[in-house]
Amino acid sequence: MLRAPLCSLLMGTALLTAPLAARAADDNPKPYPDCTQQPTEGDVAAAKGAFQAGQAAFNEADYNRAITYWEDAYRRDCTAHALLLNLARAYELNEQKRMAVTSLETFLARNPSTNQRDQIARRIEVLNEKIAKEQGATGQPGPGPGPEAPPTNGSGSGPVDPGTKSPSRPILPLLVAGGGGVIAIIGGVVYFGGKSDRDDVEAKCGGTACQSDADKEAGNSANSRMTTGSIVGIAGLAIAAGGVAWYFLSEPEGGSGRRQPVRRAHLAPAVGQGFAGFSVGGVF
Repeated sequence: MLRAPLCSLLMGTALLTAPLAARAADDNPKPYPDCTQQPTEGDVAAAKGAFQAGQAAFNEADYNRAITYWEDAYRRDCTAHALLLNLARAYELNEQKRMAVTSLETFLARNPSTNQRDQIARRIEVLNEKIAKEQGATGQPGPGPGPEAPPTNGSGSGPVDPGTKSPSRPILPLLVAGGGGVIAIIGGVVYFGGKSDRDDVEAKCGGTACQSDADKEAGNSANSRMTTGSIVGIAGLAIAAGGVAWYFLSEPEGGSGRRQPVRRAHLAPAVGQGFAGFSVGGVF
């Protein structure tokens, strides 16, 4: 009979002490251990599972649990630096601003080429200002200044998949598509030029078979140019379509996250004497 009241008392105590424990941890933020080992396949799989569990907790506004899962995910795979951005956001929403600053500073230190540097530096500056105001209200010393960077407008965001990169697709497929468009235009010019000459010959011959050898030769030449223009135009359209498809099927490159191997197919144009089409390949 005492078990239910005792469980309720323990749960209530845990709920009341959780914010205090979080505040105590934020008063003495610990740096992240050095990342010196590459994760195994098992580590990566476990990190993915912990990330997904943390994302579910974050979406439910259970930031303590989200932090626990994401810290575990980053401990298992310390090359997934985008997790530090997730942790910073969860810490900030959990009123652990010093830990948020530590996570952001660690992300910048371990990913110096990120294109989000100015935005993150601004977030650190804003967090430090909030911490200083809170410490000024309580009479305690505030933290030191964060890393210097040009101020920009930026704000925190929700969870970011650690395997996600900032999209930056290769430009080569667009060049191929543009070249195909140019070829298609040339083919169209040749075709319509031949068609115009053939129409002139037909009008000259009065809609019947031409008797003059010169008219016959002019008509045959016009027909030949129309055929050539058609082939070139269709080939150009095929190349342009292939370039567009290649662009959208190609995997984005660049960014800050850890690149995960994925199964993907690619499409490339194939043009030869007497044919035009695509070649399809894949990596599995």
